Amino acid sequence: MTRALILIAVVLAVALGSRSFLPADAVVTGSGATLAMGLMLLMALLAAQLSSPLRLPAVTAYILIGALMGPDGLGLLTDHMIGDLSPVKSVAVGLIALLAGCELNLRALAPRLRQIGLLSLAGLVSGFVLIAAALFGMSTLLPFGEGLSLEHRALVSMLCALVLCAFSPPVVIGVLTEARAKGPLTELWIAIAVLADIAVVLTFSLSSAVASQVFTTTGGDSALGGVLWHLLGSFGLGLLVGPVLAFYISRVGRRVGLFTFAVLFVIAQVSGPLHLDPLLVGLTAGLFVENVSPVSGEQVIHQTEVASLPTFALFFTLIGAEITFDDFLAVAPYAVALSVVRAAAFFLGIRLLGDRSGADARTRAYVPFGMLPQAGVAIALALAIERTFTPGARRRPRSSSAPSW
Repeated sequence: MTRALILIAVVLAVALGSRSFLPADAVVTGSGATLAMGLMLLMALLAAQLSSPLRLPAVTAYILIGALMGPDGLGLLTDHMIGDLSPVKSVAVGLIALLAGCELNLRALAPRLRQIGLLSLAGLVSGFVLIAAALFGMSTLLPFGEGLSLEHRALVSMLCALVLCAFSPPVVIGVLTEARAKGPLTELWIAIAVLADIAVVLTFSLSSAVASQVFTTTGGDSALGGVLWHLLGSFGLGLLVGPVLAFYISRVGRRVGLFTFAVLFVIAQVSGPLHLDPLLVGLTAGLFVENVSPVSGEQVIHQTEVASLPTFALFFTLIGAEITFDDFLAVAPYAVALSVVRAAAFFLGIRLLGDRSGADARTRAYVPFGMLPQAGVAIALALAIERTFTPGARRRPRSSSAPSW
């Protein structure tokens, strides 16, 4: 632990020293972003060693390191650098989703599909009702409630509650991978997280299209078409990528990991311009490889195992780097309250309705823990709300005092 702290201090000193040679107003991209990525990855992996004695998941260490190095922290990562590294995030999301799909063998889960569906439904219904009620009660205190009628506040509260009901397959997979956990409960957690998120995304897509007609905002008329393209296009691209991966594995079978990352990079590059979701593309491709193709998803998992850890580290560190401290502190009390309500809702829902799923008491006691993590899909849906219901919405500019590397 002491060694890791010393090494982190050395890396920080090197990073700060490198930046000190540049003019204060210099904006460096490209190679600067690559150097920042290397230092960030090194610090994240070192910080992960500190999380183990503290009994914290490495994901927490990654996010904290990202916040420390981000524009609102020490400024070692600027907004320009984060933008340059956005393909890395898309590749990571695609990899996490691909591995999640490769983990889900629907034939093996078929006897438990009813159980998975009922447990997911119990958590989602109780979560939506209680979170929507809490948000509506707070709506007069939160910024989004200013100037809205009672009907509009109720509608926005329900839409935001739907976002807060989303789970996080990337975090669940990341923590389970780090812990090397295997077994029926881990399969159940992954299945619930993935299937519930698909349900949330589909429901949100339809709900936001309806809500955009209630609010007189720009772009509302095209919302449904955009949503349908986002979903169907992503599933379609995944159904193209899946056979390509399966063909390469069965016919070539060499350097599968390298080929997989090359495919994920292409997906990351085309997803943005085409308005597709790397998460859905990777998930669909993984499900195809494991459940339709003659090859096993275990081959993809094994071949990408070496690169998975640094990829997860970069993904969550970049998420931490995007934290805006001013906005975070402004909503922190409400976020804490909603987090408590959200957790209580999942435990209450499973306790009251979970017995109908046929799951034993021990399983029902642990299922809600797999529902607690939230990132990725929820962040994307929250940004979709901002874009759809706030004309001209864009990311708040950082303070001009944030140093550039």
